Amino acid sequence: MKRHGLTIFLLIGLLITTVSAAPNDYYSALNPDTTTPVITWRVVNAPGTAFSLYFSGHVKWHAENGSTLSFTITEIAEDVVGTVTLGNATWTGNDTDIAKDLTLGVWGLTPWLPGFIIKIGDANIETLNATAFAAAQRVKGNYLNGTMSSSFDTVVANGVTYNCIVFDYLQDPSYGTPQRTRLAYDLTSGVLVFANTSYSFGVPYSLVLEVTSIPGSQDLPLFVFIAGVSIVAIVVVIVVARKR
Repeated sequence: MKRHGLTIFLLIGLLITTVSAAPNDYYSALNPDTTTPVITWRVVNAPGTAFSLYFSGHVKWHAENGSTLSFTITEIAEDVVGTVTLGNATWTGNDTDIAKDLTLGVWGLTPWLPGFIIKIGDANIETLNATAFAAAQRVKGNYLNGTMSSSFDTVVANGVTYNCIVFDYLQDPSYGTPQRTRLAYDLTSGVLVFANTSYSFGVPYSLVLEVTSIPGSQDLPLFVFIAGVSIVAIVVVIVVARKR
């Protein structure tokens, strides 16, 4: 019986690893080698004027409140590359440059530019967290120094509850209106669930996003899915053991 108990334990461990693991530490359902993953967000609030893209594209974008932002992933290596459609503009870029253009991060002396998607797993989350605080550090030459905080919390987006790491940043007073940025990332998929980011250098910029669709099953929390599969596996093992 001990042998069967060990088999069950190892099987559950294998199932958990299979569900959570992903190539290059990204969520497996975002892998463009097997499908064409598309993430969508609702544009809750957008600037009232067109803004230029200097890093991920060379166009101006302007979107209406309530419209859709989509990101079609075409490549995952050290960074995620894909095609963005936002308002009147469609362009291709990597996630880091997109973060610069849309202010989805803090471009401090130590850049922290998580953008649409982060790597998952404890070690990656710890690195992301440390980089976030370094980006806001009050050191000489860092014009984006300020107050950074982070927490683990549940966030509801489009009626779905996500377990997230949430970052809140407020730039110290400087020229114009200081940057304020709140970003929440789903710990299972690494996808940006909610964003509220703003600043002003004469022309106010404000962008609020709420995720509406993430590739892969988002109907049940990950632990429920694992538990369900594990129970089935246990039943199978017990049945086999009894037959012997």
